[in-house]
Amino acid sequence: MEYGNYKIQHDGTFGMYTIKPIGKGSVPKELKGRYTSYGAAKAIIDAASTTRRSKTDGETSSGS
Repeated sequence: MEYGNYKIQHDGTFGMYTIKPIGKGSVPKELKGRYTSYGAAKAIIDAASTTRRSKTDGETSSGS
């Protein structure tokens, strides 16, 4: 199943889920791992995208 810019899929062991990129590229380090449910994987994607967005929005340049 797709969510955001990622694909959440069964990893084939014990009902765990992994996050894969859609197309080429790699998954950010904070999204790597195995998750116990589809909902847990969605939550970590949301948290990571919020964190990335706040870092880029919050940056300011200091002019001297």
